[in-house]
Amino acid sequence: MSRHTHGLSEWLLQRLTAVYLAAFLAYLLLHFLFQRQHTFQEWHDWMTHPAMIMATAMFILAVLVHGWVGMRDVVLDYVPAIRLRITVLSLIALTLLGCGIWALRILLQASG
Repeated sequence: MSRHTHGLSEWLLQRLTAVYLAAFLAYLLLHFLFQRQHTFQEWHDWMTHPAMIMATAMFILAVLVHGWVGMRDVVLDYVPAIRLRITVLSLIALTLLGCGIWALRILLQASG
């Protein structure tokens, strides 16, 4: 854990997102292991069900938050120069934001 954290909130956020990511991936693995092969239309209907869209959107958000907290701690621990630290954190934030917008846009297009 970074020496620059603001307490347990980041640690707890990292752990909660990890639990959700593991649970969602386990659900997907079990679904594909125990369900018969789907046709494309069955798969599409399953993936565009509102509950699955919400779970997938939460998965995307959890990946982004988990990545942000982890990368932020690494940068705070290993980049001592303030200007460089701000630059690196800004680039990471913009990259994660762009990835999140792209992923959610693709998810919404698939559902519509």
